[in-house]
Amino acid sequence: MAPAGDWYQNVKTKELAQLTVSPEETGGRRLEAEVWLQPGAAVMGEHVHDHLRERFTVLDGELSVILDGELSVAGPGAVVDVPSGRAHDWSNRGATVAHVQVEVEGEPPMALRFVEMIEVVFGLANTGHTDDAGKPTPLWLAAVATEYRDVMRLTSPPAVVQRVVLGPLAAVARRRGCDPRARWLHGPGGPAHVAPPSTPPSHVAT
Repeated sequence: MAPAGDWYQNVKTKELAQLTVSPEETGGRRLEAEVWLQPGAAVMGEHVHDHLRERFTVLDGELSVILDGELSVAGPGAVVDVPSGRAHDWSNRGATVAHVQVEVEGEPPMALRFVEMIEVVFGLANTGHTDDAGKPTPLWLAAVATEYRDVMRLTSPPAVVQRVVLGPLAAVARRRGCDPRARWLHGPGGPAHVAPPSTPPSHVAT
C-alpha cells in the first residue's frame, strides 16, 4: 500500500518526500510527490528508467540535473523532463533547501513498482545497509538491482557486467536474507516511512 499523504525519508541522500498522488489512485500509471532536498542532497548515482518518464518542477531553491552527461541548474518555476531510457542524476548543490515536485509516469504497474523500490532503497539507507552516498552494500545492491531492474538501473557498473554478475550474486544475497520483497521493508511500518514533520520541511534537517 502506498497511500497519498505518506512521508518518506532517506537519511543518507538527505531526501524527504511526501506522496501527493498515489499510484493506487491512477491504476499504477502515475505518481506525484513533493521532495525537499537538504544542501548536499544527492540520489545514489546516475541511473536510467527504461519504462518510466520523470518530470521535475522546482518550487523553491535549485535543482542540479545531469542528463546524458550534461549539467543544468534549474531554479524556481523551471521544469525538467527526463524521458524514459535517458541517463540522469540529480542533486541539490545550492546553499538552501530545494523543494521540488516530482512526477513519475509509465505503463501500469510501473509507478507502483517505483514506490516499492523507493521504500527499499530509503529503508536500507535508514537501517545502515548502504554507504554514505545511499548505495546499498554489495549483496543488497545485487538483490535490489535484479528485483527492480524494470524500474531503475544504475549506469555503473556497465549493463553487461550487471547482467553477468548481479543475477548470480542476487541469488546468493537472497539465501543470506537480503530480500527486497521482505515485508519489513514495505508498508507504513517500514523504515522508509516517517511521521509528518512537526516543522515546515524547509527547516527539517535530514
